[in-house]
Amino acid sequence: MDWPRDRWIGYIKGYWKAATVIAEQVTVTGRDQDYLVYPFLMCWRHYVELQLKALILLTKTYRREPANLPLTHKIDQLWRVTRPLLQDAFPGDSQEDLDNVERVLLQLNSFDPTSEHFRYPIHRDGSETLSTLGRVHIRRFHEVMEAVAGLLDGSDTGIRVLTDQRNEHEEAMRDLYKSCEER
Repeated sequence: MDWPRDRWIGYIKGYWKAATVIAEQVTVTGRDQDYLVYPFLMCWRHYVELQLKALILLTKTYRREPANLPLTHKIDQLWRVTRPLLQDAFPGDSQEDLDNVERVLLQLNSFDPTSEHFRYPIHRDGSETLSTLGRVHIRRFHEVMEAVAGLLDGSDTGIRVLTDQRNEHEEAMRDLYKSCEER
């Protein structure tokens, strides 16, 4: 639990891994999907929320901007902050990939906009949650979310690499400057 570099990684990868374990269990056994669908969906939803928040922090750090994290669970709002940051960090990358991710994230957000619908059968007012969601094909949903996670995780790694490269370059330049001064 004491991840050495970044505690966010353990949480993010943990929810992704939990969703994968559930999907594999249902696929292999063909059983319990009616019970496991809720934690499965919640794991994917929470993975997305955490990954978007981590991407915001990472890109803001890379840009040397204050890393103010939006205080929301709403995926659509987090995506509206994250997408332009990713476009700025990776200007040559395909907008089509981001458009596809956006479609999936907005659909996920429409089913659970407050991070409560996959966790509870009713709203605080007693009305049913997920009233517009009929069925979920766990394997297909998982495949789509794996593609989304691949892009988000790759962006996470890319931003970390960019930050490390910049920091290494600046350190090398400081060392070079220091050695020039000593001569």
